[in-house]
Amino acid sequence: MVLQNLKMSRILFFFGLILGLILMTDSSLQPRAPNFQYYERPKYRYPYYDENGVGRLLYGYGDDKLYQYKVFSPLEGIH
Repeated sequence: MVLQNLKMSRILFFFGLILGLILMTDSSLQPRAPNFQYYERPKYRYPYYDENGVGRLLYGYGDDKLYQYKVFSPLEGIH
């Protein structure tokens, strides 16, 4: 009887430990925004839309500068 209680308490202890670790890990994982330095550019280009919502053949990287697309190929599009 004592041996069964000891086994059960060990099982409950390890179950509680694993559950606690899962909850602690889940709460510590949060999405982070990229930290771009001033000389780096993000991988993605964002399209430009004017104040009326009309798209233009311009793109930007999130700052105040806009660039024109230079090359068009039917396979890859404008880039």
